[in-house]
Amino acid sequence: MHKSALFAVTLTVLIIASPLFAVAFADVSVGVKKGDWIEYQVKVTGNPSPNQNITWARMDIIAVQGENITVNVLTEFANTTMFPENGITLNLATGAIGDGFFIPTNLNPGDKYSTEYEGIINITSVGQLEAGGAERSVISGASAVTTYYWDKQTGIMVAATSSYPNYTMYTTTSKTNIWQSQQQILGLDPAVFYSLIVIVVVAAVAAVLVWRKKTSRK
Repeated sequence: MHKSALFAVTLTVLIIASPLFAVAFADVSVGVKKGDWIEYQVKVTGNPSPNQNITWARMDIIAVQGENITVNVLTEFANTTMFPENGITLNLATGAIGDGFFIPTNLNPGDKYSTEYEGIINITSVGQLEAGGAERSVISGASAVTTYYWDKQTGIMVAATSSYPNYTMYTTTSKTNIWQSQQQILGLDPAVFYSLIVIVVVAAVAAVLVWRKKTSRK
């Protein structure tokens, strides 16, 4: 009798709550697209095992469909071993975000985001951070072992510090095609830009000299 009553109450709560979950999932905002990529530099201090001693990683986004983001990840270890993981499907609605690769772009300080592996991530603040050669607005969040920084516009992770018993891992963005590096000039690498300037100036000087020779013969 009591078990039947408890089951009825539980079922009623689930029926009432299910639209709320649906609304929450429907509100998930994805900020990246197919073709985006990002590279990370990683520094590990302490005494990590070889498979934890990461030095570099790259993530390529190969598909985006609804809340699903499919990525290829290439990881380099201190012993120069390269480890590819292809076709990883993440889901922002369910919190299946791997090692904190993404969050929805519409999260704000005070929000709690439930993830599959990291547990509850508390969104703590919004600030500025240099990432991939540009100053970006970022959202900060913390799980039990990691403090994350995600790009506010795209939701992609740009930095993280993970503290484990034997080691600490620091991850920062080195390169990306998602935004333009402020080190570029008119979308060009500075070396390329200044080389073009030199070529234009030399051509202009040569043109002036040729014009002077022609006019002096008259």
